[in-house]
Amino acid sequence: MLPPLMFVVTLSMIKDAYEDYKRSLSDKKENETQIMRYDHSTKHFKKISWKDIKVGDIVKVEDEQFVPADIVLL
Repeated sequence: MLPPLMFVVTLSMIKDAYEDYKRSLSDKKENETQIMRYDHSTKHFKKISWKDIKVGDIVKVEDEQFVPADIVLL
C-alpha cells in the first residue's frame, strides 16, 4: 500500500518543481522587459526594466503593450 502512494507523491513533487522552474524563467524574462518611465530630473521618459519600477513612478504604456495587474491606469 505504501509504495504506490510514495510513487504518486514523488511524481507530484517532481511535476510541481518543474512547473515552478518554468514559472521562474517566465518571471525573469518578463522582469527584463523594457518600459518607458518618467524621469523627474531630466523631464523626459527613459527606458528601464520592469523590475526597476517603484511605487509612484509614472510609466508610458504603448499601444498593444502588456500591462501588469498591479498598475493603476489613468
